[in-house]
Amino acid sequence: MRRMVIIGGALAAVLVVVAIGGLFWFFSGDEPEAASVDAALAKATAAAASSTAAATAAATGTSSATPTAAASGDLSGTYQIVKGDTTFAGYRIKEVLGSIGNNTAIGRTGDVTGSLTFDGKAITKTEITVGLTSLKSDDSRRDSTYARSGLQTNQFPSAKFVLTQPIAIATMPAEGAKVKFDATGDFTLHGVTKRVTIPLEGARQGGQVIVAGSLEIALADYSIQKPQAPSVLSIEDKGFMEFQLVFKK
Repeated sequence: MRRMVIIGGALAAVLVVVAIGGLFWFFSGDEPEAASVDAALAKATAAAASSTAAATAAATGTSSATPTAAASGDLSGTYQIVKGDTTFAGYRIKEVLGSIGNNTAIGRTGDVTGSLTFDGKAITKTEITVGLTSLKSDDSRRDSTYARSGLQTNQFPSAKFVLTQPIAIATMPAEGAKVKFDATGDFTLHGVTKRVTIPLEGARQGGQVIVAGSLEIALADYSIQKPQAPSVLSIEDKGFMEFQLVFKK
């Protein structure tokens, strides 16, 4: 009997360690980097170099090549979002978890569609739609909760931004050079539409236009009730909508 008690106690201890380890794995990993033009530029540059090297190698039989800068040409026209690991949108909000303490919940999706139109002097039109049902964080339990409560992505499956004021581009920046500007438009989230101004960074590289930014969101402004779960002690009243977008003609 005493032996069974000892074995039972050992098993219980193992289960506790496994549970704590699982929670640690879920919540204590490195946070994904914030959306940024620098990160997207690095990937675009690496991809362009790899593509140029492969094409040159195939044509000449060599294994290396030096990429050349893309010609500027006429940059006016309509640019569509390029899907891939460089393009994403999502949320970032602070929470307190019962077993871990302070944590930043980050959810992202690559389900982003839309376009921007540049007439040579200004960005005159932009419409971006984000599919929220595919948002993923580091824990599927959080994702399931946000589908039913909080963002309620089952009921409000998308968010949208529509530019309402042209964005003047006084001087065309050189390739790879970052510029800062504001985008004013109508942002729809959780069935509520509000006029917002989003601070952005942008750059162009290899025929692509890269835009990144974030917007502070007060949950109450969009009629979002804080989601509740047994493991979550509290969630802040405000979070951030962040995005990193790549466009191409």
